[in-house]
Amino acid sequence: MKPIQFTVSVYGEGVFAVMEDKKENFYNYYHRHDEAQITYILKGKGTIMVGNIMQSFQSGDIFVLKPNEPHMFDREMEDEEEIGDIHAIHIFVNLERMKRLYHIPDFEIVKEYLLELDTSKMVDRALSESMMHYFTNLMVKTSMPRFTEFLSLLYSLAIHRGDASSLYSGVRSVTYSDKDGARISQVYKYTFDHYNEDITVDQVASIIHMTPTSFCKFFKKHTTKTYISFLNEVRIEKACQILIDNKSEHIAEAAFQAGFNNVVHFNRVFKAITKMSPRKYLAQHSVDM
Repeated sequence: MKPIQFTVSVYGEGVFAVMEDKKENFYNYYHRHDEAQITYILKGKGTIMVGNIMQSFQSGDIFVLKPNEPHMFDREMEDEEEIGDIHAIHIFVNLERMKRLYHIPDFEIVKEYLLELDTSKMVDRALSESMMHYFTNLMVKTSMPRFTEFLSLLYSLAIHRGDASSLYSGVRSVTYSDKDGARISQVYKYTFDHYNEDITVDQVASIIHMTPTSFCKFFKKHTTKTYISFLNEVRIEKACQILIDNKSEHIAEAAFQAGFNNVVHFNRVFKAITKMSPRKYLAQHSVDM
C-alpha cells in the first residue's frame, strides 16, 4: 500500500482553488500544505486536530488554517440510520501568488489580515452563518464573478478578525520532516479510528515499526505530550460529543463508549482536561442548548 504523504499538493494555477467534499468522511489523515485553507462545514460534525490540539466542529463552522499547519478533520460516526455524506467546501489560498495584489491600496486590509495570520482560527459561530453564501457562490460562479466573491470572503474575514478564536495550544509546533509527519499521521488516524478499543503503547508502536521505548520518545518529541495523554484527550473529546448529543443516558455509559473501562478514572481524566466534572459539563451544555 502506498503511504499517505504528510505534505500534500493542492492543484491550481491561480491565487486560490476551491474543493468540495461530499462523501462519507473528510480527508482524515494528519497533513499539511503550503496554502492557507478556509473551510466551511455545511454538513457533519466531529473533531478537528490542528497542531497538537483538538477542537469539536459542527455544521456551520468556519476554520481558517495557516499555511503548513498540520491538521486533520475526522467526522463523528453517528447511529447507523443517521449516517450520510459529510459536506464541506475548502478554499486553498496561495499566499505567494497573492503578493501580486498587495500593491493595490484598496487591498490593504486583506493584505494585513493574510500577513498577520500567525495562528489558525475558528470563526465565531454567531458570525459564520452570515458567510455561508460566499462559499456556495464560489461553487457555481466562474471567471471574474468568482474572483470577486473570493475577495469579498477575504474582506469579510479581515474586518471580522476579532470574531474568531485562536487554535493555538500555547506550545510552538515542532517542525516535522515529511517522514516523521507521515508516522505521526499514521498514529493519529489509528487512534481516531480505534479510540474506543483497548489500545496499548506496544500496539501503536508496532504500526510505525518502532520499539515502545523509541516510540514514546519519538511521540513526545514531536507532539510535546505522551501518547497516553493524547489518547486520553481524544477519548475525552469523544465523550464530550456523546454527552452533548444525548447518545448516552448515563455518564458511565458515555465513558465506556469513549474507551474508558473505569468510571472513577474517567471522571478524574475528564476533570483534568476540561477543568470540570462530567456532570457539570453536561449541565452547562444542556443550558447552552
